[in-house]
Amino acid sequence: MSTNDVKSARRVLDILQFFANTRAPATLSQISAGLGIPKSSCLALLDTLEGDGYAHQTAGRYYLTRRWLNEARTVAEHDQLTTRIRPTLEALRDELGETLILAQRSADHAVYLDVAEPDRIVRFTARVGQQKPLHASASGRALMGAMAPTEREALVSRLTLDRYTDQTVTTRKQLLQLIEAETSRGWHVNLAEHQADTLSVAAPLVLYGTALALVVGAPLDRSASKADLIGRTLLAASRELAQRIDSPAPAR
Repeated sequence: MSTNDVKSARRVLDILQFFANTRAPATLSQISAGLGIPKSSCLALLDTLEGDGYAHQTAGRYYLTRRWLNEARTVAEHDQLTTRIRPTLEALRDELGETLILAQRSADHAVYLDVAEPDRIVRFTARVGQQKPLHASASGRALMGAMAPTEREALVSRLTLDRYTDQTVTTRKQLLQLIEAETSRGWHVNLAEHQADTLSVAAPLVLYGTALALVVGAPLDRSASKADLIGRTLLAASRELAQRIDSPAPAR
């Protein structure tokens, strides 16, 4: 694959994100300026999307068609991993009354694969595709805790340990010690380390040799006292999922 192919793929995703953010038709000039790319390149991409039915143009303004939604829904419905875990996320959401998240590591971040939010006005809000720093999130530390120690140390050595709040861990030694202690316990707790008013709790989930994390996000003042209860609940759910999904079928 050429560098131009990679750049074009990135720009198509940027166009999708542009309309997700603006939520309104836009002219070529507006799209080009919003994305910071030449009009000629932007027009070529829009022409391709329009020709394949992913975009339409009315009165000189572009917008995306529902083909994106239809095909994304089909893909999501056949994602066997998240589809099998989704009922557990929803059951935990209803039991705990907080936001449930399925996360996986992508390079130096934790990325959310699925989210189940409770029907509460005040809640931890999250979206699929959202990224969190590994060192300052319960999801990130759970994912690192599932790694072999040497692999974990190599990863931590290259992380940029940015400070987000007064509670953020910013030294590699402290981070490694914290991950080891929390891994021994079975769950990981983030008390206002990334956002001052939020808590997250995570337990690792290893399926098919891939490390995932079950995560609860909640307002800090409502759930801080229940962090360990949440952790034990996530750990039990993780073990049940691993046993049910990833255990070999009994011999006949």
